[in-house]
Amino acid sequence: MTDVCVLGMSHLGCVFAAGFSRLGKKVVGCDTDANAINDLKNNKPQIFEPGLEEAVREGQSKGTLVFTTDIPSAVSNALFVYIALDTPVDKDDQADLKPVEALFDAMASHIRPGSIVMISSQIPVGTSQKLLQKLRDASKQNEVCYIPENLRLGNALECFLSPERTVFGISSQSIRQPIEGLFAGIPGEKLFMGLESAEMAKHAMNSYLAAMISFSSEISDICEKTGANAMDVMNALRSEKRVSKHAPIMPGLGFGGGTLARDVQTLRSLGTQRSVPTRMMDAVMELNLARMHYVPDKLRALLGDLRGKTIAFFGLAYKPNTDTLKRSLALQIIDLLASSGASIRAYDPKIRGAIASHKHVSVCDSPEDAAKGADALVITTAWDDFSALDYSNIAKSMRNPVVIDTTNRYASAVGQKMPYHGIGVTHER
Repeated sequence: MTDVCVLGMSHLGCVFAAGFSRLGKKVVGCDTDANAINDLKNNKPQIFEPGLEEAVREGQSKGTLVFTTDIPSAVSNALFVYIALDTPVDKDDQADLKPVEALFDAMASHIRPGSIVMISSQIPVGTSQKLLQKLRDASKQNEVCYIPENLRLGNALECFLSPERTVFGISSQSIRQPIEGLFAGIPGEKLFMGLESAEMAKHAMNSYLAAMISFSSEISDICEKTGANAMDVMNALRSEKRVSKHAPIMPGLGFGGGTLARDVQTLRSLGTQRSVPTRMMDAVMELNLARMHYVPDKLRALLGDLRGKTIAFFGLAYKPNTDTLKRSLALQIIDLLASSGASIRAYDPKIRGAIASHKHVSVCDSPEDAAKGADALVITTAWDDFSALDYSNIAKSMRNPVVIDTTNRYASAVGQKMPYHGIGVTHER
């Protein structure tokens, strides 16, 4: 008998499978993608995460983690069946539930009586109850637990193994004890509630983060126009106990990746369906969409017409310590620049070769190659590697040495080597 069968071996599921394995559970990771499963058998996850490849190798070596495409067999022999498929999001940040529902239906016909269905796929409030009803309609003796995923790209395995708290939405109090046993090796407060409350907690958390990021963007713009330093302002706010040093307030480009926007859009849709105004969520989305124009507008102010200009980008990944490009802010900004007639060269430590969806981006093998002959340099991902670059030589190789640092991290590294523009600050260096 297997402790946990994890369905879906992309980012979410792979981290869960490796994490439970590290806790000593017997885990089967399943996916219908034979290539993905073969790669995992060779210790190659589909996405880069610090420590993930090592955890996969360790689990397989110890025999606590196996991978298969045989979902019926894996499901029928598991005490817990964990649906961890990353829910697709379209260009308008609307979740597509069809793959999750199809996976649930495939699972439901093979699950053994008494096994508990765990769901961490990103789903709108009310979905877990609908899936539970499917089990009831099929006379299945199983309960459902919804656990909002709290993984963060670039630190996902650590987030799973050492969370501050874990939220559990349960369909029956009878499953609380076995769930506590499964998560016994994971620290942090454990909050139990109903299915709908757990689903709404996920929407509310991500929407709060999105609202704070949009708030930061607006404050930063006002700082630039008034001589205030947005970095100092945000640090002052975080030092206030009513805010928190961990609050997501920092000058930047807004939120990307689809994760936060998906939950904002979910709340907006729920409001429309139930005739509840969502004025704040509407404003958050409006501000974030407008934020995409910050870099193009800044470049036009510095360079004039962008047609025929070459813009270098340092950073393409959604965030440091990951190689995912899904809904990357850098790529969204690059698309706007390309539509203005600019040519784009880019470098990222984890991205190699051409990007199939962005053939107009020339991906270089080194930061020096990307910057050579460029009219401006834009830093969009806060990789540690960028702090150690020789910006004196980079400046000499550029046609027009000027840098826009959207992370506000490299002012000291750039120093006096070329004009430096951060976000939310009026000074140049």
